[in-house]
Amino acid sequence: MGMKRYLAKRVAHSFVVIYVVATTVFFAVRAIPGDPARMMLGGDASAEAISALRQEMGLNQPMYVQYFRWMAQIATGDLGNSIFTDQTVLARLAGVAEPTLSIAAIGMTIALLIALPAGIVSAVHQNQIEDYVATVVSFLGISMPGFWIGIILLITFADLWPVLPAFGYVSIGEGIVPWFQHVILPALAVGLPYGGILMRMTRSSMLEVLNEDYMRTARAKGLNSRLVLFKHGLQNALIPVVTIAGILLGVLVAGVVAVEIVFGIQGLGRLLIRSIERRDFPVIQGAVIVISFVFVFMNLFVDMLYTAINPKIAYGGRE
Repeated sequence: MGMKRYLAKRVAHSFVVIYVVATTVFFAVRAIPGDPARMMLGGDASAEAISALRQEMGLNQPMYVQYFRWMAQIATGDLGNSIFTDQTVLARLAGVAEPTLSIAAIGMTIALLIALPAGIVSAVHQNQIEDYVATVVSFLGISMPGFWIGIILLITFADLWPVLPAFGYVSIGEGIVPWFQHVILPALAVGLPYGGILMRMTRSSMLEVLNEDYMRTARAKGLNSRLVLFKHGLQNALIPVVTIAGILLGVLVAGVVAVEIVFGIQGLGRLLIRSIERRDFPVIQGAVIVISFVFVFMNLFVDMLYTAINPKIAYGGRE
């Protein structure tokens, strides 16, 4: 199967996944107890006022009418307007997406920079002091939640040794240096636990590859040990690691809310939780669609990355 055909098929699958997610979230949010109109007007509002507001917002229409109307909006790229602020959902999401995506991207970069070297060293020196140290560190990272690491980082680098800003976020448009200073601590908080997960995956994958017959043959031929390790070993061991990393990046985007709260950052996760509390249906639906798009895009990107890592992998071979 050619690359273009495979890519077209994967894109079609992606649209189906996003459609299913959009449909599911549409009906799921309306199953949450609570009436947005009543929450906007307060508990003392009259039934007539609540009914009038529901009619104005279109909430009094049959469910299927609301559903098809919303699907028609999505088809044109319109996610609707926030019930509470009347601001477009796209504008609301754009205002909070940058900090969340920045934290997730830098956090995953930190995780990979830690996991790949540590995992390789741990596998090459199996059952030696290097392996034991890397294993202990990885388990510590896995066992500590991101918000707790964030609190420790705040105490260390914002209080005891105040070299970095403690709270808030500065847009990258205001300068690379202030942006990085504000994003590095929350990125470390989310990246260290995932670094532990990826380190264990890298170690396991490398150990499996190192014991393959072709690796023994390459070593027996007297090939350079580094060439054998990185060209023949790491190239094949990276495939499952990249797969997990792509999934974890999607998880990071959806799951940095606790770290955002610790560092006082208004991100996508906090907006989603606040919108659920207020029953702001359009914002909830839009946020979930954006998160699902990140998951789908990362899976597609990982598929494209496979052949860059190992050109022997053919697109049709995984179908």
